[in-house]
Amino acid sequence: MRPTVNNDTREGVLPADLHTHTTVSDGRLAPEEVVREAARSGVTTLVITDHAAVTWSPRLRQLARSVGVVLPFPGVEISTVHGGGRRYHVLGYGEGCLDEAFTRWVARTNEAKNERMARALEILRTHDPLVPAMNRVLRGALPDGTELHPGKQLIGRTQTVAVVAATTRRPPEDVRAELVAALAQVDADGPSLSEAERVYLPTVEVIRRMARLGIVPVLAHPLWQHRTPDADRTTFHADLEIFRNAGLLASEVASYHHVTPGVDTALLEFVTELGLKRCGGSDFHGNGKSHLGRYGLTDSEFARIDTMVRARRL
Repeated sequence: MRPTVNNDTREGVLPADLHTHTTVSDGRLAPEEVVREAARSGVTTLVITDHAAVTWSPRLRQLARSVGVVLPFPGVEISTVHGGGRRYHVLGYGEGCLDEAFTRWVARTNEAKNERMARALEILRTHDPLVPAMNRVLRGALPDGTELHPGKQLIGRTQTVAVVAATTRRPPEDVRAELVAALAQVDADGPSLSEAERVYLPTVEVIRRMARLGIVPVLAHPLWQHRTPDADRTTFHADLEIFRNAGLLASEVASYHHVTPGVDTALLEFVTELGLKRCGGSDFHGNGKSHLGRYGLTDSEFARIDTMVRARRL
């Protein structure tokens, strides 16, 4: 069946945004900046879902309250793999995200990605001794003593290039080209570093662990790997049923990752048929690809998610 999109484009600002990122993972803004930006944008309920890291503290919640924003519960996003290579991102909501054993387990995905970047930096350092070590790049340590992202747990190419270029005083475009080449060399020398089973966690196991801890599991941008509007969804539908049976409770139904904008009606119908709740968020990174509140939830839609989180906490 060819997917259809209804008039609910979710392009405007909605009050609840349950999918956002900060500099702790691959976002461009610090947690405090994301909170303030939410207030400026008209978002009143915000959940930060950094990759394999939980960004949550009393100080941050207090700041949010002072600007009229509620951080209702902790959140996290986990990169997973299923069925021999199909990748899915799973969001988790609730205080169970703070479980120490769980946070150590999910942090493995960031550690694997950071190890690959660290090896690339070592290659660059053989040609230029001014290239900083991984611990400095991760913090965003600059020659003037400032740190761009001191709490960062996942470094990407853009942030790495910015730190290396500032430290070596070389053009960013040159650094980027060299870093891309170094990463390719790392992959050639050690292919296992980028294998899906090393970089991602098993989808079903992630959902089951979340369920045991009282975390509400939600599938993020489920159609992000469907590159054409009429792509066959048979395998995806089978996977979604497996995830539902494992404990999945909700799914996003719109995302800027999807090939068609707005709410995908066929996806929403299938999600509803499986008894899953509708969820949503901008997947905000501060990189201009999406704005806070886009593809979010209305107050009544958020209330249904919040009820599930509270019920599992009790």
